[in-house]
Amino acid sequence: MSESPDASAPKVLVVDDNEAILEFMVEVFTSWGPFGATPCDVVTATGVQNAIETLGQLSFELIILDIEMGDGSGLEVLEFLRNEEIDTPTIIISADDPPELQKQALELGARSFLRKGDGVESLVRTTLTLLDSAPTGMDRNDKAGFTHRRAEDSGPGRILIVDDDPLVSDALGSMVNLLENVNVRLAPGGRSGLKMARDWDPHVILLDIAMPDMDGRQTLKALGEANVNARVIMVSSFRDTETAQECLALGAVDYIPKPIDFPFLKRAVAGHLALARREAVT
Repeated sequence: MSESPDASAPKVLVVDDNEAILEFMVEVFTSWGPFGATPCDVVTATGVQNAIETLGQLSFELIILDIEMGDGSGLEVLEFLRNEEIDTPTIIISADDPPELQKQALELGARSFLRKGDGVESLVRTTLTLLDSAPTGMDRNDKAGFTHRRAEDSGPGRILIVDDDPLVSDALGSMVNLLENVNVRLAPGGRSGLKMARDWDPHVILLDIAMPDMDGRQTLKALGEANVNARVIMVSSFRDTETAQECLALGAVDYIPKPIDFPFLKRAVAGHLALARREAVT
């Protein structure tokens, strides 16, 4: 267990049976990038039973949980959390992302499912979103000093869906409309999406990558150049880590591959929408 940086520091439990990974995670959450200014109070557990014992004694604001460990599965920890009615946001870390395993984890209450190959940038962005401590589009060298904030919006959440496939666009629109107090608009391509984003100022944009007139990466770059203050979630059939990292570097806050896991995407949109309402003004 690390020394608590201060009484208000977020307490994070990291569960993994690999000692090297545990040491790396402690370094990330206490001194890397945005956590350098406001370090977390990190507790580690080396397996399923150790994690369950720790959770029976301490409360946390976030759990980082490996899915496969020597003494069992991270799903057992999720089951324990559900049975004990412990509603701590949990990020699952897996060496792979088989759809069935993802589905099980999300059904048991996990908030996010990341592959170990996705890199630390993705983990940090997801962590900051769940801790609600800073905008997840921040650069790795930024410090957590966000003092200028706009008043939280009480009106409908504005969500823009940019996809050239009308079937996908309609499906995404139907899913997002299940959220409460939202206003959803559809754009059939990158150029029209960019214009609508400039004119409408959406909170969240769901952006496809493969579009004929202006692809998602070009659109994402243009959104940044136009100073569009929206949280952009990439939705794409490209599953390679390089493409995901490129989009995150261009300012996207999340990257969700197709075929789309709609319950997971719904949670992601709801989380980013809540954070966008009180995003820091730069």
